[in-house]
Amino acid sequence: MPIGMQASAPARVERLMINLDTMHPMMCGWDECDRHARTPYQVRVHEHVGRCNSEQAQYGRHSHYVFCSERHLLYWVTASGANAHHTAARNQGRIYGQLPEGLRNRI
Repeated sequence: MPIGMQASAPARVERLMINLDTMHPMMCGWDECDRHARTPYQVRVHEHVGRCNSEQAQYGRHSHYVFCSERHLLYWVTASGANAHHTAARNQGRIYGQLPEGLRNRI
């Protein structure tokens, strides 16, 4: 490496998420954001009882949510499901727009 040059982190490949029904880019799942969703920031939610290959799972489904950034993905995960109860207990009842414990100053 030449003198004065610094090694940079490898480039991250992020593609737009495209809705195959409309052929338009999908929007971020965080309700205050109007940016386009990217491929690395996806969450799959299990809306069924038991494991995915169990007999009870045949009556449920999976929902996929997509986001524009890791920060918006973490906001959503922290404010949904069982995580919302832990977030409320940790933040004097506030749930919306909170990052997980330990990540507030990092992301």
